[in-house]
Amino acid sequence: MKNNFAACVILYNPKKEDIANILTYVNKVKKVYIFENTEGKSNENLFQNFENVSYFWNNDNKGIAIRLNEACKKAISDDFDYLLTMDQDSSFIEENIDQYFNAILNFKEKEKAAVYGLEYAENDINDRTPEYIEVDHLITSASIINLKLFNEIGGFDENLFIDGVDIEYCYSALSKGFKNIKFGRIFFNHTLGIRTKRGSVFTLYLFKKYVSVHSSLRVYYMHRNMLYIKNKYGKLLPEIIYKFVKNQSYHISKNIKYSNELFTVLKYKRKAFDDYKNNKMGKIIE
Repeated sequence: MKNNFAACVILYNPKKEDIANILTYVNKVKKVYIFENTEGKSNENLFQNFENVSYFWNNDNKGIAIRLNEACKKAISDDFDYLLTMDQDSSFIEENIDQYFNAILNFKEKEKAAVYGLEYAENDINDRTPEYIEVDHLITSASIINLKLFNEIGGFDENLFIDGVDIEYCYSALSKGFKNIKFGRIFFNHTLGIRTKRGSVFTLYLFKKYVSVHSSLRVYYMHRNMLYIKNKYGKLLPEIIYKFVKNQSYHISKNIKYSNELFTVLKYKRKAFDDYKNNKMGKIIE
């Protein structure tokens, strides 16, 4: 079974526990492609004892989209049918990854399924959870790309660099008549954003609560890429894009509301708008 599957993970300043996460699936696939986005340091020595690992590092942070395209192209060249894409902070338990692969191999509409995905945690599963559902999009971590459809879909959009890369690929698949399938009864272990106690600018930071917030730089990519995806798919997928923009706008507003660097985050949000209008995509140029 594992001969059909390869996996990839993109590392950025990995910790010991991130390396341990790879061990939960390295022996479940025939090949693991590891791409290192850390600048100034190679971690190749950590993987020298694994015969099925190919490690790539060129002392440059190339973001997510470029690396995912590289991984898919290498997997296609190596005659794999499917590529498991993992975040460095995600892992599996053995029985779940076996169930996942079997579910894909037994799926009746394999020729129409572009991306498969899972639930984030066991707590999201109950007796009423369907075996699978069609969804608008799936996150990168624990997604499995149907490589037979990769070229037809057009690959990952390298204009995005980071943030929304997974969403855009799923939207591209939908726009071409393919499906994104989420298996509801199988889960993987995924680390959600760290929640910190913050006050809001609207309460003069007097009242605090636990929220998940991102850096000003991440807000830049969120806002710029939202505008780009809205423009690209607004007419093709109007209802889906409406929900996407509403959701992204909420998260951007929350980051502004609870930011400890209000003027910095507003500056980056403005730059995101200006760069989008001037077609300055890819990695930010400051």
